[in-house]
Amino acid sequence: MLHQRLVSLSHTVEEIEALQRAHQALATEAALYIRLLDRANCDAIEAYLASRWQLPATMSLSARLAGSLWSGRWYWKYLQNVTVGQCQVIDLLAAADELRQHLEASRCLALEQLAARLAALTDLPQLQELRRLARSRSTDGRRAFDQLARETAKSSLAAVIECVGTVEAMLSLAVATAEHGWVYPRPGPSLRIAGLVHPFLGPDSVANDLNLSDNVRVVFLTGPNMAGKSTFLKAVLVAMILAHAGAGVPARSMEFPVVEVMFSSVKVEDSLSAGESFYLAEVRRIRALAQALRTHSSAIAIIDEPFRGTNAHDAAEATLAVITRVAEHPRALVFVASHIAEVVPAIVDNPRMCLLHFAADMTAEQPRFDYRIRDGVSTQRLGMTLLKQEGVLELLDGFKASPGANRGVSPDVLPVVGVTRPVGDEIGEAPDCRDEFG
Repeated sequence: MLHQRLVSLSHTVEEIEALQRAHQALATEAALYIRLLDRANCDAIEAYLASRWQLPATMSLSARLAGSLWSGRWYWKYLQNVTVGQCQVIDLLAAADELRQHLEASRCLALEQLAARLAALTDLPQLQELRRLARSRSTDGRRAFDQLARETAKSSLAAVIECVGTVEAMLSLAVATAEHGWVYPRPGPSLRIAGLVHPFLGPDSVANDLNLSDNVRVVFLTGPNMAGKSTFLKAVLVAMILAHAGAGVPARSMEFPVVEVMFSSVKVEDSLSAGESFYLAEVRRIRALAQALRTHSSAIAIIDEPFRGTNAHDAAEATLAVITRVAEHPRALVFVASHIAEVVPAIVDNPRMCLLHFAADMTAEQPRFDYRIRDGVSTQRLGMTLLKQEGVLELLDGFKASPGANRGVSPDVLPVVGVTRPVGDEIGEAPDCRDEFG
């Protein structure tokens, strides 16, 4: 249910604000609701309803007689399972009744709607009959209870569990907001965040501010490796997801535009089985974004280093082509992290684009990062720096030509890429392979 609430998000200001009030009400009485949810013991009920014992109506008379007359082990084990199920159903329905009362008294529309749903379910005739049969300890009574619980009333019990699970998911978001000191954001026309952090990084994470004007449609983010671009993108989208779920966000304050769809292209992978190269996978992911933007009137998206799977020239051309078109969308907001600063001259004067960057301090032997976002563009490159820092080049320098340089090479492989010789041939002069290998 928690997953469902974070995927099926609200898309109107009224729904989001109603959820915020509901989460705040749940948080004020968190201990009470936790006690009721523990008493409901939904996991145990689901396990009982999914048990594979034969239903009593399908048991033959001889099987029932054999079980009762000769103390068949399987039959008594079955009855014990039903007895446990009776106790669990009593607890579930009692917890649902008390839960309904507190939800009704909350004066929050979202919680009152859940209370009304619980009231309608618990008043159903089959559930009232289950209450009566759940108190029976006779063999016939237990069989009648099991038949009703796992057949006719099963869907009604599952619906009660779904309502209880919805409350538990909402309580999880409410308690997380209170425990971490998050703030409830305000819906508004633009995205403005003060003190944004990624929730997984803990209290020592570096907070950043983001203030975008209403007309910005593309945020172009540059900076060297490890400076914080990807983490910032994820922090923005996580905050937007939490905001649309009516939860608090890991920031000091936040104003956000309510959107219809959220999209990410962060971890694109190729597919050997589908014959899909890495670049083709990237293109298809961007195509999915284009379809989403055409289908929905508003959207937010993050794209981490698009078009890495092709050469630098094509990557720059493709990036520019995509972001200039995305910038024309009336209500999209797309964050693009990229190393391709070559596109900047073509977009720097576009009022619908915002240029931000992260940087590294290169005054010491090793780069140092402050993870602070800044205006403008970064042209820093750390690729070779990191390569040297990890000692890769020193390891490879040992292969320079010297007496006995090929001593470690197998005698069955020529020192030319892709050329092998049969065992027993003389190693002669390497053939000219320029035509084949360039």
